[in-house]
Amino acid sequence: MYVDGQMINKMLLEKGLARVAYVYAPNTTHIDEFNAIQKEAQKKEIGIWSIENYAANDFNTSSSTSSNHPKTNSIPSPNNSNDNKESNVDCKGKIKGNANSKIYHIPGGDFYDKTTNHIVWFCTEKEAQENGYVKSKR
Repeated sequence: MYVDGQMINKMLLEKGLARVAYVYAPNTTHIDEFNAIQKEAQKKEIGIWSIENYAANDFNTSSSTSSNHPKTNSIPSPNNSNDNKESNVDCKGKIKGNANSKIYHIPGGDFYDKTTNHIVWFCTEKEAQENGYVKSKR
């Protein structure tokens, strides 16, 4: 869609107000351009890219979220009322993961204390990474 000769999708990506997701053939004409624009917005940390954990690294469309948690634990589905309960509490106070964003935080990090929902505890950074989590940039 265009407004005043400018593509809305492109404008939103440039301002960091959207992200590239759910692209399916044959709608791939602009995908490379959109990905490049998104990377630039991420580098500038504007819009959604300025807020830690706001935009997840990937999109999980399956109905089960067990892959979002350490291999030693099972966790409720997103619609379960227990989904805010911490898991793997044996390592509480060490590496804190956010099951929604798949980002982990180390003690002293900017968002360690701010992450309060969907917490998964890891004993080591290696354990977090083995479970598909990415270290927080801040």
